[in-house]
Amino acid sequence: MVTKQFEGSNPTWVKRARSSDDLVDIAPVDLDDLVVAEQDYLIDRLQSSPFGPGATTLVTASSDRLPIRDSSIDLILTSPPYLTRIDYGIAYSRELAVLGVDVMNGRDLRAGLMGTTLIRNNVNHKFVPGVVAEDLIKRVSSHSSKASSGYYLKQTLQYLRDLSSGFDEMTRVVRDGGSLCMVVQDSYYKDEHVPLADICVDEARIRGWDLVRMERFPVKRTLTTLNSSAREYKKSQVAESVITFVRRSA
Repeated sequence: MVTKQFEGSNPTWVKRARSSDDLVDIAPVDLDDLVVAEQDYLIDRLQSSPFGPGATTLVTASSDRLPIRDSSIDLILTSPPYLTRIDYGIAYSRELAVLGVDVMNGRDLRAGLMGTTLIRNNVNHKFVPGVVAEDLIKRVSSHSSKASSGYYLKQTLQYLRDLSSGFDEMTRVVRDGGSLCMVVQDSYYKDEHVPLADICVDEARIRGWDLVRMERFPVKRTLTTLNSSAREYKKSQVAESVITFVRRSA
């Protein structure tokens, strides 16, 4: 609540202080106590793991370069960012600031996030999209709205490349017969449906995953619908999907 003043009409965009007078003064000892309390809570949960103390290892890495051996994982549970054009770096800039990270000081962090609204200059990952992803690319590029064939097409392609490289890595590290469970949510580009769940199913099958189960849960209210300009387009209800795959044996 102490940073409420930095929230604007766009619920995912956090404003910055224009002058030193606008800064929020939080007593360091209070902030430190809150951070330590959260750390203690996480440690307690990890130590109470049914697999016993020390059974959990936390590793920070990019999803396209996992520091994990080939065919060594039994199960992956993940919920990647959705294709919603939400700038997650800005949306979580206050939490990052507590950790001493200024997302506006350089592009590296924001540009490196999956789903980022920033377009990277260097694209190293080449990919061949599946049928469902290819259809989305065509619909975005041919849309009549401004910049559809420019910026928005680039952002869509960048997201799909990130999704593709993530699938490549997950396929590499999971053993034959291992499982993958994903939580994803469909969205809209203007009035064009973005069937992210179907895209994931298609991409997974290409890489040798078999679909076990997919459950869809209607989502009546999303962050993007709070944007007044987005409400100009007629959109159907979107769904959040829980998808389970099993890695096909070679």
